Amino acid sequence: MPEIQIKKVIDLKKGSYVWYNNDVYEVLEIETSKTGKHGSAKARVVMRSLTSDKTVEIVKPTQDPIEVPIVKKIKGQVISKISEDSYMVMDLETYETFEAKVKDESLKGKIEEGNRVMVWDVGEKLIVQVFKE
Repeated sequence: MPEIQIKKVIDLKKGSYVWYNNDVYEVLEIETSKTGKHGSAKARVVMRSLTSDKTVEIVKPTQDPIEVPIVKKIKGQVISKISEDSYMVMDLETYETFEAKVKDESLKGKIEEGNRVMVWDVGEKLIVQVFKE
């Protein structure tokens, strides 16, 4: 589980992240609407899971608290391929090794041993970018 901070729903923007149902979601779309004379404003938030690509829509009052993960970004180097979508990566600052999965399908054929990569730690470590040497 990543480190969490609490924000209000109104503070979310497209591209920000939300901790929801024990998973990290990226906000794809957010709309706010005022209901009536005595009602509070509501926000409709469309989000996609970073790990499973599942899309979810929630409706909450704009002043309600929501959990926002702090995404840790790690620069690493690929040491070996474990499976089709999993690699052993070494952190270039601490020299620790860990297993990371590929987030984007288009990256799967581009990752080789020795490549430098950007890994996001969102409770699960995900490779999000490959750097050219």
